[in-house]
Amino acid sequence: MSDMLSLLRNEKVQKVLMALRAKNINNIEPNVEFNVGVNYPVFNEIFDSPEETKEALLLLREAGLLDSEIVDNLAICPHCQSHRLIIRSHCPSCGSPKLVRGSMIEHLACGHIDFEEKFKSEEGLFCPNCKKPLGPLGSDYRTFSFLYKCLTCKSVFSNPRVEYLCSNGHVFGEGDLTLYNIVAFKVNPEKRGLIERLTLDLEAVLKPLRDEGLSIKAPAVIYGRSGAKHDFSFAIWCNDDIPPSVVGAIHLHERAVDATDVLAFWAKATDAGVEHKIMITFSGVDESGRGLAEAYGLKIIEGKNERDISTKVKAYVMKILNEKRSANKASSL
Repeated sequence: MSDMLSLLRNEKVQKVLMALRAKNINNIEPNVEFNVGVNYPVFNEIFDSPEETKEALLLLREAGLLDSEIVDNLAICPHCQSHRLIIRSHCPSCGSPKLVRGSMIEHLACGHIDFEEKFKSEEGLFCPNCKKPLGPLGSDYRTFSFLYKCLTCKSVFSNPRVEYLCSNGHVFGEGDLTLYNIVAFKVNPEKRGLIERLTLDLEAVLKPLRDEGLSIKAPAVIYGRSGAKHDFSFAIWCNDDIPPSVVGAIHLHERAVDATDVLAFWAKATDAGVEHKIMITFSGVDESGRGLAEAYGLKIIEGKNERDISTKVKAYVMKILNEKRSANKASSL
């Protein structure tokens, strides 16, 4: 639970979760552009850089809310991870970069090999080395679609030695090249309900109470009589009460609320000196949790959606407020 709460405090993660819910996104496909590298267009309006998007997506994958698969790759610089690379070819024999490339002919009779145009004449194909006309293809000569020739040492070869220059000036060989995996993400279908809970619009839930003129903080931090600092999903002040009249917690687990959850929430709310306690859950409550909540006077609100939760929270809080007003009125008589 602490890991999930920590995840929720990450602003980037919250942005992704809200977008997943609002746009009903299931598949998150990558896009490759030379200027920016790999990005995820569905989130381009949310983040300033592709790196921020990737960071949030990886955190959600670690939490199990997203699945991923490798769909492509990029060659990147091993020093700075730049994907903007220039390929330079060198002679494997002498290392010279002075190379030319083209179609070539090898005269099998004398072994001479050179570019095709060197063999052409008005009378047909003649070997520039032995000056003899070329016979049938395959028996007297053969052709190569593309070969390289070094202008420095005159050697001919099919595979030059490749060198890379990145946009930041780093030079490295093919053996040092780093492969960057391009990943597509998909919402884990088993976690769609959890995403709905994690993106509960608490402001929308509490708005009817704000409209009643109540003072609300969401989230709220309250120090207990023990000196401990306690985090609550929200706190409500019916008057100028200190501490607040009501504190609430949202149960984020996929499992039902149990006695341990109730006891932990009751303990910190009691330490904070709060009389009324609300625990909101979308995943139900088991028998042990329900029994302990009733014994401790803790209100568990089970809901199906934000509107349902909002209606029930307002009804409960207004009931408390009316009772307090009636008690104050009776005491003043």
